[in-house]
Amino acid sequence: MDLSQLEENFKSALSKGDIENAVTNAIEYCNGCQQVRKYDTAIICLKPLLIKVEKDKSLRAVVLTALGTAYWEKAQLKKALEQFEQAFLLFKEMDDKAGKAAILSIVGLTYWRKCAWDRALEILEDAINQRSDKEDRFTSLYGAFERGISTLHNRIRLGRELEQPLKILQPLFSSSAIYLITGDIENFKLCLDESEVLAKETGQTEILKAILGVSKLAAKVL
Repeated sequence: MDLSQLEENFKSALSKGDIENAVTNAIEYCNGCQQVRKYDTAIICLKPLLIKVEKDKSLRAVVLTALGTAYWEKAQLKKALEQFEQAFLLFKEMDDKAGKAAILSIVGLTYWRKCAWDRALEILEDAINQRSDKEDRFTSLYGAFERGISTLHNRIRLGRELEQPLKILQPLFSSSAIYLITGDIENFKLCLDESEVLAKETGQTEILKAILGVSKLAAKVL
C-alpha cells in the first residue's frame, strides 16, 4: 500500500472520531514515511495525535513509542528518549509487558549506539526477559530495527570494500545487539564471532569486554 493510501486511511479514521483505528493507521502510515526517510512527516502526524489520546493511557503510550521511534531514526536521541521514558511509565503503570519490552529494547539499543555497553546490557536483559510476540501497535519500532540492520549492512559492505577492519567492526558489532533483541540467533553469533576476531586484530579492548558481556547475556537468556 502506498503512502497516500496509508495517509488517507489515517485521516478517514480520524475524521470519523474512531481514535483507536486512527492510531493503528497512524502507526502504519508513519512506518511507511520512515521507510522513505520522511521522519518529519511522521512526527507531524503523531504530535497532534498525542492530544487526542491524552485520556487513554494505552493509546497514548503507543503514540509516544511511535513518536520516539521517529525521532530515533532521525538520530535525535535526546528527544527519542524523552518520549520513550513517558511511554515506559505508562506501560509500567498498566503492567503491559509487551509495551515495556518494546521500550526497553529500543532504549537498550540507544545506549548500545552510544557505546555505553554495560548499561545497554542491563536494559537489554530486562527487555528479553519480558519479550513477547510481535504486535501491530509497534510496527514502526520493528521497522526501525529492520532499517537499522539494512543501514549497518551497507556500512559493513563499504568497510569490506575499503579493507578497513575498524570500519567493518563498528557496524558489525552494532548489528549484533539488534540481532540479539530480535531473536535472530544465527546472525547474532555470526556477527559476534567476526567482531571478536576484528576486535583482537585492531586492539579494541573495550569492544572485547563488551563481547564477553553480551555473550554471557545471550547464554543466560536464549
